[in-house]
Amino acid sequence: MATSRTPAGLSGGGRSLWRAVSDAHELDPVQEVTLLEACRSKDRLDKLDEVLRGDEETWMRLIKDDRSEYHELKIDSALASANTTANLLKQLLAALRLPDVEGKKPQQRGGARGAYAATPKAASGKVSSLDRARAAKTGA
Repeated sequence: MATSRTPAGLSGGGRSLWRAVSDAHELDPVQEVTLLEACRSKDRLDKLDEVLRGDEETWMRLIKDDRSEYHELKIDSALASANTTANLLKQLLAALRLPDVEGKKPQQRGGARGAYAATPKAASGKVSSLDRARAAKTGA
């Protein structure tokens, strides 16, 4: 049932995710692209986790001002990036809409609704603020 070979450029976590999903599910081309982005996000998340668990100097610095008694703590955005990337990974995996162990797919959410049509004037003669704005714009 494997979809395709593991794409080049993925690290350990991304390769594992690709194999786990593609071996268990037949993916269409759109799902393959979504899975690739999820795998890249997994790799980024793994790297950010290494940064956060590792040497403090990779994500924070203590700057001492020799002219005063003040110290300034600068914290990199690694934690915020990790949180954002984790949310992106969750969204990408949900977008795959893979079936569960019973073969049921998650609920399909509706797509974009598109533009709304102009509302007709009510029989009572009432005009909405949107109708007034449209009339003003067209000079009617």
